[in-house]
Amino acid sequence: VPLDQDFQLDLPAFLQAIRTHQPALIFLDWPNNPSGTLFATSDMEAIIAQAPGLVVVDEAYHPFSQVSFADRLGHSPNLLLLRTLSKEGLAGLRLGFLAGPAAWINELDKLRLPYNINVLTQLSAGFYLRHAALLAEQAERIRAERERLYRALLAMGFPVWPSAANFLLFRAPGRASAIFTGLKAGGVLIKAFTGHPLLSDYLRVSVGKPEENDRFLAVLESLR
Repeated sequence: VPLDQDFQLDLPAFLQAIRTHQPALIFLDWPNNPSGTLFATSDMEAIIAQAPGLVVVDEAYHPFSQVSFADRLGHSPNLLLLRTLSKEGLAGLRLGFLAGPAAWINELDKLRLPYNINVLTQLSAGFYLRHAALLAEQAERIRAERERLYRALLAMGFPVWPSAANFLLFRAPGRASAIFTGLKAGGVLIKAFTGHPLLSDYLRVSVGKPEENDRFLAVLESLR
């Protein structure tokens, strides 16, 4: 079901699709990628209530959104949550976890391979647990830089979407490809959506270190 022009759920169309197709499994990323937007909580709740099967909410960007459906796990028997340590400050570790009703977790555990997590990954997870406060501070700094980038892009005249992730999506009508090329020539690589029918005018920039963000803004300003 396509999102609307504000990258929000088209709830009537979504509920109609559920009635028509009766899906056994629905995935919702919250916040959304690539827009970084949070779908309306009431829309998510309506989908969970009407779904005939499981609804998996992917909260990979939780450190940057700071909102969760975790408190609804005990009230929605068809709700599962996904998280990853990649966005907790351990990018590349490829360790995630699933939370949900015990009955579903027990069934899914039957599909798990005996050695699905290697020893180094397990040790890294222990490192995360011992240093969770430090990684939370890092996420807080990224959120602050995200706000700075957001305001700077608006000041330059770019339509930019409020983000609850560690990136920002902004629009450059008719100029996205040229801006991407110019930034790349200036040593800054961001995400372009060339060829995508709905996102060809959009660019996505990840929030980096302050000096990296400064360079991005400086090169972008030179291309205006």
